[in-house]
Amino acid sequence: MKKKIAIIIVLVVLCLCLFELLYKNILKKLYPDTYSEYVNKYSEKYDIEKEWIFALIKTESNFKKYSISQSGAIGLTQLMESTAKEVSN
Repeated sequence: MKKKIAIIIVLVVLCLCLFELLYKNILKKLYPDTYSEYVNKYSEKYDIEKEWIFALIKTESNFKKYSISQSGAIGLTQLMESTAKEVSN
C-alpha cells in the first residue's frame, strides 16, 4: 500500500513539473518578450502594469509591428494616426 502511494506521489510530482515546463513554453509562444525593453521602460514611466501592455499588444496586433487594421489603425497597439498625434503632444 505504501509503495502504491509513493508511486502516485512521484507521478503527480512529475506531472506537475512537466505541466510547469510546458506552461512556460506555451506562454512564451503566446506572449513573446520581443518588445520587453520598451514595455518595461514605458510601463514604469506611465505606471501601467507591463502585463496589461503585453495583453494589449497580443490582442491588437498579435506582436506584428507592421500590422494595419481595416480601419487604418497601425502598429503594435493599433492606434489611429490622429490618436497617436493627439496623445504624443
